[in-house]
Amino acid sequence: MHIHVANLPREIDEKKLADLFKPYGPLVSTRIDLDRVTGKPTGFAEVEIADDEQGKKAIEGLHGQKLTDYALSLKDITAPKGDEKHHGGVSGHGKKTEGNARGGARGQGARGPGFQAPRRGGQRGA
Repeated sequence: MHIHVANLPREIDEKKLADLFKPYGPLVSTRIDLDRVTGKPTGFAEVEIADDEQGKKAIEGLHGQKLTDYALSLKDITAPKGDEKHHGGVSGHGKKTEGNARGGARGQGARGPGFQAPRRGGQRGA
């Protein structure tokens, strides 16, 4: 089970994060979000617990617990079984269009075939 953790102390490290989850079982992996500029923790992390039941207990036990002025927020972010993030590379959720990306056949504008927009500038009718 993958768990997103928010409102962690800014001084959190991998060991402190593992110690926080220790009562609920061993962690498979951890990732602490770091600020791109400072390289310091942002207060967010993701952890993976092998057993779903232990993960649910961790969420129940730690959600709302205060380590700083703010209560921890834990959320299960495991993808549902059988759910794939990528669907074969077909854009538009499987819709097939002819012509350009806006749909419709080539050479036909929004007003139908044979329509010509009026020219700008110069003399009219020329």
